[in-house]
Amino acid sequence: MFSCCYCEQQQDDHFIIRTMEKLPVHTEVINLRHLLFPKNFSDSINADFSLAKRDEFPYMYFLINHSTRGILTIRKEIDRDELCRLRRCRCDTWCDLELEILINSEQFNIELITIRIIDRNDHKPIFTNNQLNLTIVENAQIGAMIKLESAIDHDQGQNSIIGYSIVSSTVLPFSLRYDLIRGDLSLVVEKMLDRELISSYKFDIIARDGDNQTGLLHVIVIIDDINDSPPKFEQPIYIINNISEMISTDSIVSRVHATDDDEGVNGEINYYLISQDKCFQIDQITGDIRVKCLLDYETKSMYRLEIEARDKGEGYKTDFCIVIIHILDENDNAPIIDIYSYDIDSDSKSVEIYLNESLPRNSLVLSLSITDRDTGDNGRVTWKLLESSMIPFELIRLTENTGELRTKDLLDRELISQYNLTLEAIDHGRPLSKSTYLNIFIIILDENDNIPKFREKTMKATINEHVKIINPNGYEIFHLHAEDSDENLNGEIIYSLINHDKNLFQIDSKTGIIRAMIEFDRKQQDTYILHVEARDKGTPSLSSQGIITFTVISQNEYTPVCDTNNNNISWSIMENSEIGTIIGTISCRDDDKDEPNGRISVYSEWFSDDKLDYQNKPSIPFEIVTKRSNTSQSTTFIMISVNGSIDREVLSFYQLNFIIFDHGNPRRSINISISIDILDENDHCPRLHIESSFIIINRDLTPKYFHIHLSASDDDKDYNGNITFQLSPSTSPSFINLLSNGTLIVKTDSNLINDNSLVVLHVQIRDHGEPTPCLIVETLRLFIGSNTTDWITVVKNNNHDDTSLRLATEEFQQGKRMAYAFSSPTPSSISSPHDEYPSFITSLSTRKQIFAVFICSSILMFVVILTMVLCFIDCIQKKTKENRNMSLMKTNGFNTHSSTSSTNGKYSSTPLPCETKQFYENSSPKNPYKSLKALANIKPVIIIASASSSSSTAYSHSTSSIDSTTRANTAHNRALTNTYTYTALSTSDDLMPMDFDDNLSSIIDDNGIELKMTTV
Repeated sequence: MFSCCYCEQQQDDHFIIRTMEKLPVHTEVINLRHLLFPKNFSDSINADFSLAKRDEFPYMYFLINHSTRGILTIRKEIDRDELCRLRRCRCDTWCDLELEILINSEQFNIELITIRIIDRNDHKPIFTNNQLNLTIVENAQIGAMIKLESAIDHDQGQNSIIGYSIVSSTVLPFSLRYDLIRGDLSLVVEKMLDRELISSYKFDIIARDGDNQTGLLHVIVIIDDINDSPPKFEQPIYIINNISEMISTDSIVSRVHATDDDEGVNGEINYYLISQDKCFQIDQITGDIRVKCLLDYETKSMYRLEIEARDKGEGYKTDFCIVIIHILDENDNAPIIDIYSYDIDSDSKSVEIYLNESLPRNSLVLSLSITDRDTGDNGRVTWKLLESSMIPFELIRLTENTGELRTKDLLDRELISQYNLTLEAIDHGRPLSKSTYLNIFIIILDENDNIPKFREKTMKATINEHVKIINPNGYEIFHLHAEDSDENLNGEIIYSLINHDKNLFQIDSKTGIIRAMIEFDRKQQDTYILHVEARDKGTPSLSSQGIITFTVISQNEYTPVCDTNNNNISWSIMENSEIGTIIGTISCRDDDKDEPNGRISVYSEWFSDDKLDYQNKPSIPFEIVTKRSNTSQSTTFIMISVNGSIDREVLSFYQLNFIIFDHGNPRRSINISISIDILDENDHCPRLHIESSFIIINRDLTPKYFHIHLSASDDDKDYNGNITFQLSPSTSPSFINLLSNGTLIVKTDSNLINDNSLVVLHVQIRDHGEPTPCLIVETLRLFIGSNTTDWITVVKNNNHDDTSLRLATEEFQQGKRMAYAFSSPTPSSISSPHDEYPSFITSLSTRKQIFAVFICSSILMFVVILTMVLCFIDCIQKKTKENRNMSLMKTNGFNTHSSTSSTNGKYSSTPLPCETKQFYENSSPKNPYKSLKALANIKPVIIIASASSSSSTAYSHSTSSIDSTTRANTAHNRALTNTYTYTALSTSDDLMPMDFDDNLSSIIDDNGIELKMTTV
């Protein structure tokens, strides 16, 4: 093993011993005896060698074996690179370790030796990072250097890095420069860079040491862009055709696009509209050109836009393009009608023209021109006058777009005073044409071309003699009237008397009323002839004349008299009275003997204006008939009768005013006022106001009492509208009470109530009408539970479909109605916490209850069938008694148990327990019971009660079709189907004929037959 390269005597009298680093432990470094003593005497000299120190640096790396022999060995491996790193020695020149050697021989001596550690090539070049990313601007100058981080090699001299090289698969515009002395590594630009050609380079840098060991560095050079490329549009001129002028604002008509070879901010482009145009706007980012105003082809058909593309780089670069937009003409303009006339009032849609009715034929009314701002077919207009066949005007076409309206006939204001013409102008645009309409109102101005005319040229009138003159202006005896078809002053008439004595007669020039100024006496003169004139105020004035012959008759001494105690009469009539029913008759007479004085006329008025507006006057169900007496010509009968439907609930009062006057001159009259009150009939049944018939009661929330108030109404009044409530005794348990005012009280703490039980109540609601009260039966369902009740399960278990819960209307008892709605409890009542679920739980709560109901139903059906069989057998037996039964029918009449009375065609009944009564009325006035039929207007009385076994021993009769009335307020309501069997009570065989024949009218009296029935 190599121990020492050589020894060299230094000037400072110490030795330098060279040794290699990282020698194994115990490797001999030097023999101190041979080094320090002369060679000839080294072995003969007796001496001991030792290190001055043991564990301190650098003694810790060495050890002297055989102190007498003086062999210096390696105690600990020496790493020169580590000593350099720890700065224990200098690495730029030599790594020297100094040791003091103690020599104990003939004399004690200390020698200083230097151990120079020789570097071993035990490291290869290493780069700190195996990859390096560089960025170089593309305008970097040739020769520009980028300093790189050198590789690291801890060895020294030739063992360290001696050079670098570049390895690349492509030609690089770079080279490496390495300063061996300073250790600086730089990348040098050798050619001009162009990012647009090559944006990045990839290559490797290799570092080599003296033994050709290498280190590798992957380098990526990115060329940083500079703004050296301007934007460039795809085309210098964009031509956009057929942009509709109807396009909506903010619509995109086109997009321009420019490119920039730069990248990043240098390649980002913004677009700007250089030309100042308010109708277009460009999106700076996308280049979208949008419409910002309403385009109009007629105003501007082409737009030229100059657009700039500008990048965002420093010292931005630009490019320009031209966008030419051609607007497409649409049919967006309707024809325009321009009119020209001297006497005209006009707006855009109508014109008002005034014409004299004396205008000659072919006179110009107006001139017009029609234009359309659109082009082509959109601007080609067809125009005409609508409905022009029956008017005295014609439209004359002068050119394609001009024309005149002229008269073709003479005008006459008295025939037609104004004309409403419509001029239509329509273009030929596609897909839809546009049209304009001009309403031409022609008003004919009046001229005085009509004379006043009396209805008759010769007129006759009468004057009563001996009429006292009370008023200095006399009294009216005649009203003169003339007509003039002209208007305004041309139609205003002035009346006058010609050649008369003002002391006898005077006339009002405006009204034409002629007044007598003296008391006439027919013994002196019985006839007076007046010449009258009617003259208008036109220019020139026109007039006509007439003759009035007055005959003096006897004095009108008597005023009409009627057979009434006073002039205010009050009558009444029952509502629903038949047509033809006479309400009342008034007889009036006039004791004057002369026909005009004694002739009576009647003027009637319903509801004077101060009572009711004309628009609100109802139809009058009455008729007024006047008839002169056959025995006395001076007597007139006024009769008021019914000719329509009378309903008190619609109107309960009618007011009629009569003016009864004679025909004397002057006439005499009286006023009579008649009040007709409509009497109420019990024609309405009570109505229960309830939302749901199903009521949920939680006993834990209402531990003692549950209250709910039932509300009902009846449109009738007084006793007919007085309502009381009652529970059916057969279905009401003892813990439920219903007061007559409708308050339902449930004693919830009763021991008779089972949890989750269903209680069905039949509520009887009756009024107190006369002669027949009306009773309805409403069904309520009470489900009684507690907090432990599973309401959701209850709903599911009791949720029947509509078919099973719908009331069988054809099988339900006549007159019985059922209501379904949720009751609104009083504040004291508390509803179930699960009231959001449907309230139609109507089935039994347990299977046992359902089974029990099924068994009971089966037994009931068996009893019904058995009863029907017995009835059939009984009918066979009764055939043998037919003759005897017929004779009894002739004599018996009504049953002694009957409680029916007849008053004016109405029937009443006193309801008995466990009974259902049906009454019949006569369909023939001669034989009341020839054909029995149910009264349509008579309400049946229905009382529901349980039938005991003892009362049902008589014969039974099963009804197959019984009318019923049902009422359902909500879609979710449900009702149980009820079936009834009717059994006759208190009926003997005498009243049960075997074969009843409607044709046997001769043997049946007029009293009829009553059957008492009970439900089973």
